[in-house]
This record gives sequence, C-alpha cells and structure tokens, in this order.
Amino acid sequence: MSLPPLAPVAAMERRLGVAPGTLAGADLVRAGAALDDASTMVRAEAGNDWVAADGTTVTAPPVVVTVVVSAALRTYRNPDGYSGESVGDYSYQYARDSTSGYLTPAEVRIIRQAAGRTGQAVYSIRTPSAYEGPPAPGLPPAVVA
Repeated sequence: MSLPPLAPVAAMERRLGVAPGTLAGADLVRAGAALDDASTMVRAEAGNDWVAADGTTVTAPPVVVTVVVSAALRTYRNPDGYSGESVGDYSYQYARDSTSGYLTPAEVRIIRQAAGRTGQAVYSIRTPSAYEGPPAPGLPPAVVA
C-alpha cells in the first residue's frame, strides 16, 4: 500500500493562483507525481511517514506540508531543471535553489526540526594531560586506545 502525499493538489493549485479543482488531465497527473516525489523525499529525511493508523489521514505539521508543496512546485514549474534561458535580448535565470525538486538545505533543517531530529550530537575527545610528566625510566610509554 502506498502512502498518500503529505499535501493535497489543492494546496499546489492555490499557490499557482488557480482555483482548487482547476488542474485537469496531464497537469493534474504532473502535480500529483510532484507531490508524491516531494513527500517521499521529506519522509526519507524525517524518518517519519506522518500518516495516522488508518493509512489515509495525514498528520504532518503545517510547516512540513509547506516544504512538500514548495519542492513539488519547483518540479511542476520547471520539470527539466533548467537554470535559465536566453532568447535574443531576453533572458532570465532561476534562483540557485529553485531549479530542482530536491530539498534545499533550509528545507532539510525545517523537516528535521519538525521530526525532532535536530542532528546535534555530543562528542568527547581524549587528549593527554599537559600536567603529566614523562614516563619513569625503564617503563614503556602509555598506549592510548
């Protein structure tokens, strides 16, 4: 059983500036595929499927839904991942992070925070003491493991 996307097509339609239910045919299929892909990447990063026990109710926090829609829109608007185009005197260029359906570093931080995976760890390092004198004559030096 596949998981539902973390955001509905209606959320993409609103951000595209069209009324919910407007996308149809190939555009609706592309929007659904983009939402599925973005949801898969978000779930992989979060380690959480954000679906209730019924298998259909999405429990993702609103900030996660926003990230899913943003990533899906990048794929929907620019399916080939072009970074820019020039035709005669006219040219344009997308912002650096807006040419891919992959998650941006900022989005990854948002997802990890929402999932409770801050990525912080505590490390310890053993270093020899500056106050320790040289080994006594005839004894082998200490081995640090």
